[in-house]
Amino acid sequence: MTDKNLLIARMAANRARLLRELVGVSEDALMKIPVYGDWTAANMLAHLGEYDDLFARSIPLALSGDLGATGVDFTDIRDHLLHERVGNWSLEGSVEYMMAARTSFLKAFADASPTDVDRQRRYPWKFGSKTGTTRSTIRAWTRARFLHDAGHHEDLREWRRKLKREPEAGPRVILQAALESARLDFAASADLVAESERESRPVCGHWTLKDVLGHMADGDNYYLHAVHVMLDEPGDPFWSTNPVDDDDLNEDMVKKRRKYSYRKQSSDCESSRRELIATLERLTDEELSFPYSGDASPYPTIYHCYWSALEHDLDHAAVLRRELRVNFPQYLLRFKGPYTD
Repeated sequence: MTDKNLLIARMAANRARLLRELVGVSEDALMKIPVYGDWTAANMLAHLGEYDDLFARSIPLALSGDLGATGVDFTDIRDHLLHERVGNWSLEGSVEYMMAARTSFLKAFADASPTDVDRQRRYPWKFGSKTGTTRSTIRAWTRARFLHDAGHHEDLREWRRKLKREPEAGPRVILQAALESARLDFAASADLVAESERESRPVCGHWTLKDVLGHMADGDNYYLHAVHVMLDEPGDPFWSTNPVDDDDLNEDMVKKRRKYSYRKQSSDCESSRRELIATLERLTDEELSFPYSGDASPYPTIYHCYWSALEHDLDHAAVLRRELRVNFPQYLLRFKGPYTD
């Protein structure tokens, strides 16, 4: 595993855990109940995007050698003025901005070589009327991204405890962002496995990464089946007669998939997730939250089925890191939620 990959995995893990904290929360709470001061959870997501965006623009300047002339201007992201900037943004707009800004940061970071990441650069900074000069590295900026997420994750955990509400089917935009971030978390941790060890090194009990990818594909196929039957659409006959939470069945399915190549397993994992997300994108918040009372699915709503899918990713990402003995905080090496053991 490379040092850059470790930084990417840490960013992905912290962002996925932060967004998971907002799953099962109503749009009303996300938009109206302050986390602290006059900041709502939606405002906080835009706040995270602002910092990612600033440093996504700063990295190319550092790589080109222009940072010494341009510097870093923090004036437009002064925290105490956040509500004035984004207070009237929609939840969807806040989430889209946050997601796009993180993508931009990761793209900029990908262009930095290992030497670039650790090179000290001297540059001017500005914060309103205050100015100065400092020295820093792209590594420090990247660490600040996941530490920033970690700090606000704690804020959101405390806020959620104080809500004193039972989990409910929340808005699709948060659910989809959490799903995408959970899969990025899993993928970033999977990238820590050396290419030569993908089919030999155990990373989940005796399962290899190749095995886990096939298992993830089968899992998403099950979730897709459950969504279809809850919509009164045709499901998969196999899953109609087999329980997904049967360990013996999961083991048997992994064994049957071992005849496939790593490339096939990886492709199946990606395609099954694409189909699951494509189905989510056509559903309204009302369809996601409509109560299901049949016996063809164990979930009370389609929203909860997708909730289970994202926790499946978070759980396997944590297991991967734990088995690889990655030097991450303990809370990122284990995951527990309503749909995990």
